[in-house]
This record gives sequence, C-alpha cells and structure tokens, in this order.
Amino acid sequence: MPYKKPNLNIRSFVLLSVFALICLVFTGFLAVFQIRGPQTDYVPGGENKRVVTVSGVRGEIYDKNGVKLVANSTSHNVIYEYGAMPSTFAEINGELVTVLQKIKDAEMEDKLSDDYFPIEGIYPNVRFSSAVSDTSSNERYYLLKILERKNLPEDISATELAEYYVNRCGLSDETYTPKQVMELMRLWYEMDRIDFGQFQAYTIAENVTDELIAAINETNITGVTFTSFTERQYLYPGYASHILGQVGKITAESAEYYSSLGYPMDAYVGRSGCELAFESILHGQDGTMVIEYDDDGSVINTYYEKEPISGNDVYLTIDITVQIAAEDALKKRIDEIDGAEAGALTAIDPNTGAVIAIASYPTYDLSRISETEYYNSLSTNENRPLSNRALGGLYAPGSTYKIGVALAALEKGATDTKYTCECTGTYTGFDSGNPKCNGVHESVNIYTAIQESCNIFFYTLGEKLGVKNITDYTARLGLGVPTGIELADPEGTVAGTVEGKTWTKFEDVTAAIGQSDHAYTPMQLSVYMSSIVNGGTRYTAHVFDSERSFHSKEVISDYKPTVADTVDFSPETYKTLIDSMALVVSENSEVNRYFKNLPVTAGGKTGTAEKDGQEDNALFCGFAPLESPQIVVSCVIEEGQHGYYASDVVASVMKAYFQQP
Repeated sequence: MPYKKPNLNIRSFVLLSVFALICLVFTGFLAVFQIRGPQTDYVPGGENKRVVTVSGVRGEIYDKNGVKLVANSTSHNVIYEYGAMPSTFAEINGELVTVLQKIKDAEMEDKLSDDYFPIEGIYPNVRFSSAVSDTSSNERYYLLKILERKNLPEDISATELAEYYVNRCGLSDETYTPKQVMELMRLWYEMDRIDFGQFQAYTIAENVTDELIAAINETNITGVTFTSFTERQYLYPGYASHILGQVGKITAESAEYYSSLGYPMDAYVGRSGCELAFESILHGQDGTMVIEYDDDGSVINTYYEKEPISGNDVYLTIDITVQIAAEDALKKRIDEIDGAEAGALTAIDPNTGAVIAIASYPTYDLSRISETEYYNSLSTNENRPLSNRALGGLYAPGSTYKIGVALAALEKGATDTKYTCECTGTYTGFDSGNPKCNGVHESVNIYTAIQESCNIFFYTLGEKLGVKNITDYTARLGLGVPTGIELADPEGTVAGTVEGKTWTKFEDVTAAIGQSDHAYTPMQLSVYMSSIVNGGTRYTAHVFDSERSFHSKEVISDYKPTVADTVDFSPETYKTLIDSMALVVSENSEVNRYFKNLPVTAGGKTGTAEKDGQEDNALFCGFAPLESPQIVVSCVIEEGQHGYYASDVVASVMKAYFQQP
C-alpha cells in the first residue's frame, strides 16, 4: 500500500481540542480550589474521607475535700465542615440559608456563635460598628488580620468591604433579601476570621437542642455535621464565682499566645479565675477522627487518627462549706448596714498559706454569665459585681495595722508592756489640725491600747519610730507586696513610698493607725495577720492543692508550702500581741457577742478606715484557736461604719470551719 501522508490539520485540531478541554477542567478545578481548596483525600476503592477535630474533655475542679465544684455536661454544636461542603458558592449559600432558617424556626438564634462582625446596618446601607475605632477591640484586631490576609487596603470603607464579600461569595441581591445578604456575609466573614479550611471547621451554632439537630438532618445538607462537646456545669451556682472564673473563646489579645501553643482559634479557654490560672492543666488535647464515606455521601467507616486526651482535674484548697458560709454571712451583714453596698473576705491557713475561702460582694452566678441580658446587667452595675474585691480591692487597713506597729515598736524598743500613755482624746503638737482618738482612754498600756484601739498610743509610737521603721516590718509580713496567689494579685501601696509626696511627722502619726497612703487587699491582710500569729513566717498564698488525673483521683503533682519571708521577733513580743488580740474578742462586748458560741478561743483586731466624703470602712482580722492558730479571716465592708460589724462575718466563717464533722 502506498504511503499516505497524515492529515496534519485533523491531528492539530484533535490535539488543540484535548488541550482546551484539559485547560477548561484545570480552570474549573482552580475555581473550586479558590472557594475552599482541595475538599477530599482519596483512599483505595474510590472511597473518600474527611478529618474532624474532636475536642479533649476539659478537666474538672474540686474543693480540698474532693467535693466537685465544676463539672462537664454534654452539649451539641452545629458545624460546617470544609471537607463535605458543596463545590459552588450558590450551593454553599443555599445550605447556609437553610440552616439559618431552621435555627430561626427553633427560636434558637441566641445560640448562634459569638462573632466579631464589624459591619452594622442592612445591605447596601452599611457602616462600621463603633468598636472598630477602638484600637483594643476584638473587632478591630480581627478586621486588620483579615484585610492583611486577603490583601485588602487598611483604609477600606464598610461599603467596600461589604461589596468585596457580595462579589466574592456570590451574594447577589437578586437572589437573597438584604437581610439574608447580611446574615451570609457575617458567616463568610467569620469563616475568614477563624481560617476556615481543611483543618478548621466553622461552628455555626452552639449548645443546641436534639430537636434542632433532627430538623437540620431532615434537610440532608451535605456540609453540616454536629459535634458533641462538654460544657461547664457549676454545681454551686452563685458561689465561688470569683474564684472559679469563666471559660470562653480565645480573645484577640490572647490569640497569638494560644496560636503558638497549637490551639484552634475557636477553642474555649479559661478567661478568668482558676479556669485561666490552671488552663495548662485543665485543657485537654484535641484528637482527630477520620470519617470515610462513599460517592453518595454515606458514611461507611469512622476511626480515630489521634485519640483526644482529657485534661487533668484541679483540686483547690478552698473548702466549699466555709466558702458558702462566708458568702452568705458577708451578704447578710452588708444588707443589714444602712448605706453599705459591698465588701470582701479572705480566709487562709496561717501555717501553709492555703486559701480556705474568698468572698466578694456583690457577686454573680457563673451558670448565667453567658446570658447577654444578665451579663449586661452585671457590667453596668455601679457596684461592680464582676470585680473580685477580695484579691483586687485596695483598702486602708485602719486599726488592723496597729498590730504590725506594736510588733515593730516592741522589737525596736520604742515601747514595752510597762509603758503607759495618757489618752485625752487629742494628740497635740501640730500647727494645722491635731489628730483625734475615738474616745478618752486615760492611762493605757499596749494591751489596753490594742483592746480599745487607742489612736493616741499609736500616734506616739508612730512619731517615735517613723514610717520606715514600721513598714520595714509590715511589708515583710505581707502588706504592699504580692501574696503569690495564682489569681489576680496587685501590690497595693505602702505609706511613705508615694513618689513626689512630701512626708511629714503628721504623716508618720496618721500612718501608724493605718491611714495615710496605705492601701492593701483583703488577701494581703490575711497573709499579714497569718505571718504574725504563726510566729513570723510569711507563706505564699495559694488556691492550688493538687493536679490529679481525670476522674481517677491519682495525684500527679501537689503544692508544697512555700516560705516567702521570715521575720524574727521574740517570744515575748509574740505573747504580748496574741494576748492583746485575745482581749479584743473577750473583753469588747460588741465583738464578743458574735464569738461567744465559737467552740474554740479566738483573737483579732477591729479597724475603721476613713474615706473622704463617705462613711468609714469596717474591718476585722481574726484568728483561732489562740493556742495554735489554724485559720485567719479578714473582712472589709465598704462604708460599714464600725469594725465590730465586720467581726460578725469573721465569727460566722470560723463557726462554719470549726463545726464541720
């Protein structure tokens, strides 16, 4: 057969056609890839798989006696899965609209995940929210991150940002109502914020009902799955709220820190209190579950690629029985005092620094903190119930400071048990104003001066010693220095250390009765009193008792008492101070009536601290038993008027402590 020359035109046409088809397919692939990247890995047999993150269960919190304070309860989230969603924006938007409608039908819009959407209004009439102009807000932080990630200009307007999402995500106002455009835009923005993708699912709604899950399942939406997760359950609602703290989503301020630790950006972490302080113990390690499904989307197999690991449990030094007694007694007393609105109490073991109770009033209910209306009522309350006054409130110590002054004076030789002072009610010798006493006590020694809280006696010591010789002792005993507690712990202010203030002899004498610039926390007062009644050892305050494996109670680590400082003083000085504080409880009728039914002996010191334009604060620091102190309790009542009012609360706490089985 003669050679036939091939038809190059036909061959070229075929090759070009095949090439064009390949380009078309590749272009289509790129289009899908830009929407959500590669959606599926392929396994032998034509089966597909996707990987789901499974959160590790958060550890639980117990009191010192093993009483559970914070547990976990199972709840469900609606999740949008990157690996199972459709291939086009039209299909994705259709699924999202359907899910949102089901959530509305179930009247569970309040369960939609928190977001930081920066746009307000209804499309196309939109504007940035006021939070965007706040340089410290989450809204501004995440907006700048998204703009950087999407290569958008930093000076973009709200309208331009909205148009970007409308165009990019196919949110045509011909297809969707203006309200739906905004709802979808919000979801797409949130997906960008959390880096939604193959390794990061998007939580549409949290803590939903079984009925809503069933309703969504009936729609056969491919991109939506559901996860079960553990939600914090507070077993003593309304108690220990300031101690336990809150759990919430990662904030902008902490995003980089948690990201460096490998946390997903929609993870829940401790926000305050023990939940924050012991996050590294409580937080579990996430696992990954592989879900295999066939081409029809039916699940054919599931298995853990990486098992989730539960966090460990934390046992606190808190005694929940004493804690409840403290909060109840504090509230009751404050409610009884005309004009009083707030106060705080701390109780610790003087021999270890272990914290037994921390009470701050007004307080709140942690089990309701996620309710928007309830939280807003707390955040706008002028009495600041969200603030922990026991650890963060700074108060003049008033006459409770006199015990430290007496210690310094006895050790420095400025007084002894035989020295007497004449109290006429006024301390003279100053050109402008002579400080007063709270009565006319006539001849007083150190015992009666502490018992009756005679200012004249301590004015004399203040003038003899000078503030520095006193604060050298009281600071080492715990006033104006961090207590070391794992929670918030401000230093406070030591009188005589305020920069730029002219110090005079008048300041020396007023500082000696706990006024002037002194400002300390109730926790510091308890550490200070503990350091005195245990003989001079200042222990680091702590609420952590031990770390134990989840549910098994096996101790992984426990706290060893830590000495922060030691102040040497003589046995004679110690006996004088203890005997004097015993007289405060046994001989002052206004104090003794609260302690007379206590099964052990007790000592303490009253205090009233002046506040410009307000009633005096009431303070009392007490300890028991006298012979071998086991507990120190300090109470402050803002505008409580008289120190013995605070002694009522301290006595109630001691009764709860010593009357336990």
